[in-house]
Amino acid sequence: MHNGDRSRGAIYAALLIPTVIYLILFWFIPLINIAIMSLTSGDSFILGKPVYVGLQNYVKVLESYSSTVTNTLLYPFAAAVIDLALGYPLAYFLVRGKVKFQNLLRASLIFPYFGDIYVSYGLWNMFLPGGLFDFFYSLFGISYKQILYTPYAVIAGFSIFTLPFMVLYVSSALSEVDPALEEAAYALGATPLKTFLKVVLPLSAPGAIAGFLACFGWNMGGFLIPLLLGGVEASNVITVNIVYLTLQVHNYGVAATLAVILTIITVICTYATFEITKVAG
Repeated sequence: MHNGDRSRGAIYAALLIPTVIYLILFWFIPLINIAIMSLTSGDSFILGKPVYVGLQNYVKVLESYSSTVTNTLLYPFAAAVIDLALGYPLAYFLVRGKVKFQNLLRASLIFPYFGDIYVSYGLWNMFLPGGLFDFFYSLFGISYKQILYTPYAVIAGFSIFTLPFMVLYVSSALSEVDPALEEAAYALGATPLKTFLKVVLPLSAPGAIAGFLACFGWNMGGFLIPLLLGGVEASNVITVNIVYLTLQVHNYGVAATLAVILTIITVICTYATFEITKVAG
């Protein structure tokens, strides 16, 4: 190895030192602490006198919080299905269509990065009596309580919040599909539907799957949307229970166990998203 290569390697290593220290201090050590806390009883870990109970907290979660885990998986899954159904056509329209304000539409897709408080609080006001949906309540003779504070409201909030992610992932995949392939299929006598099913869909499927996993994983960590739109019963998800167990019950052991489970599921989804995106690229 030449001296120049060694010098560059030393420079790169030195530049990475602050990042490595940052990750160790604010990522790996907190995760290790949470994992250790999940093996302790109540608030004993926080008080500095941890009482280790092994895997009892995990057994308790499986026995007493099975519905919590189910909701945490079901709501984001349903929202991701809606995102796929709505986001794919919109992404195709943005990539293949030639309309005005196309760039403005694309720019508006960044709003989830501002946080879910805008979606949750906005929908909450729209669902309340006197809100935007009050007309539909009168039209169909239903109460706002039949929609708000139900799983349907939570799923709607999740799907609206992560729809831009689906559009971005699918748009990226569709932009890699050469329009000449579609034109060739048309020239060979294929119908638009057959062209889509045989050409466009298979080539863009990795992007759609990655978008589905991204929406699913992102919504699993959602807190404000189920809290504001779900009420007492429909807000029974892991994130809300973690806050409740830590701030009110002070059962940090079970809260940490839920956090570990949520982290594992989210990491798996994120890893799968990266792998599928890499294959698509």
